[in-house]
Amino acid sequence: MKTFGSRGFGRNGYRKALPVVLALVMAFVLSACSGGGDSGNAANGGNGGAGAGTGKKQTITVWHGAGGEGGKFLDGLVKEYNDSQSAVQVKLVFVDPNTMVQKLTAAAAGKALPDAGLLMWPQWAGPLKDVILPLDEKIAAEPDKWKDSDFLDNLLDGNVRFGGVTYGFPMETNNLALYYNKKLFAEANVQPPATWDELVAAAQKLTNPSKKQWGIELPTTKGGTLDFIWDTFLWQAGGEYANPEGTDILFNSDAGEQATQLWVDLVNKYKAASIAPPQNGFQTGLIAMTLTGPWSIPGYKAAKLDFGVVPLPAGPSGKATSLGGTNNFIFKSTPEKENAAWDFLTWLASPEISAKFAAGYGSIPVRQSAAEQKAWTDFVASTPEIKVHQDSYAFGKIRPYNLTTYAEISDIVSEHIEAALQNKETPETAMKKAYDESKPLVKTWVTP
Repeated sequence: MKTFGSRGFGRNGYRKALPVVLALVMAFVLSACSGGGDSGNAANGGNGGAGAGTGKKQTITVWHGAGGEGGKFLDGLVKEYNDSQSAVQVKLVFVDPNTMVQKLTAAAAGKALPDAGLLMWPQWAGPLKDVILPLDEKIAAEPDKWKDSDFLDNLLDGNVRFGGVTYGFPMETNNLALYYNKKLFAEANVQPPATWDELVAAAQKLTNPSKKQWGIELPTTKGGTLDFIWDTFLWQAGGEYANPEGTDILFNSDAGEQATQLWVDLVNKYKAASIAPPQNGFQTGLIAMTLTGPWSIPGYKAAKLDFGVVPLPAGPSGKATSLGGTNNFIFKSTPEKENAAWDFLTWLASPEISAKFAAGYGSIPVRQSAAEQKAWTDFVASTPEIKVHQDSYAFGKIRPYNLTTYAEISDIVSEHIEAALQNKETPETAMKKAYDESKPLVKTWVTP
């Protein structure tokens, strides 16, 4: 199993670029409305096949953010597609995910967009919505290529579909689970925890100051990783980050305080988690438990670590896990280019190729039918740890991507959680300050 590329929860580049994003997209839209482009007509192009109306082979440019082994893997898939038919030639172009949104919006303003984008972060849909091709007409015209019921729960609404409009294809997905060191658990005679109380008890028992050994690793500095993981505890406590419409934030609640208090207690009261965790502490046996996703499995196996994987422990309101991942977009251009991109992306989203992609990329199949394909079942047989993540979709939740300002709000929330972990703020104060600072930023891009 390989692991590469962005996993859809880093947001620093997005946050810094947002003002530029909005300005450039607005400039593009105004230009199109004044007659400078034909994107409005292109969006309504027919579905008569990739080369409809021309009889010529269509070459499409596709940007992606998978570097290293990920780029090689995608190259192989694209070659398979290009060799499988004669109507479309796909040209891949790598763009650093941390600068992708800036480059896309600059390309939109200069009318030089690629024809499609692979492995796009969900939070980019809002700023780019005016240059992304809505897919609903194509879905209606070729329903055999898209079945809502076949996609995993939570991968459509709030991820690629907003306000009833479908803006993209789910490409790859993942979630969080609890990874534990089997050797340390056996030595301490501890079983993997299934509840918050059991988590606290296990973390305490697995902590050994004389060996500089910690029971559990928590993210303790502000940023996307802290927010990605803390969200799960908010949900497990019965809370919500925002309302479904994206018009209000709701984390300043008893649930938000409970989630933060648990982390504060693990660090400060029970001394079972370090405020400055040792680097690679889980791999080296200095940390007994960590919260991570399937992208970590190859590294742990390479380190010859004897580890186990179980679902995240349930909170007062039950189980929850945070869903990560990326999506594919078609950008507005001409009917011929849009049809060619549709042909390529529906090929990628087919059950057979979706299974092959998930097994090779180290993620979870986005379609239920893909999980029945031999490529995936063989992979699960060789990597049984992945099954925990696959099964966790029964209680997975998506973050509030309908908030245009989610990236900024996320930074504020994680900053105050960090302050609470450092005993600079109480959990109640941290939630209140985060809410007060975030509330003026709340903005939805979803049309009711």
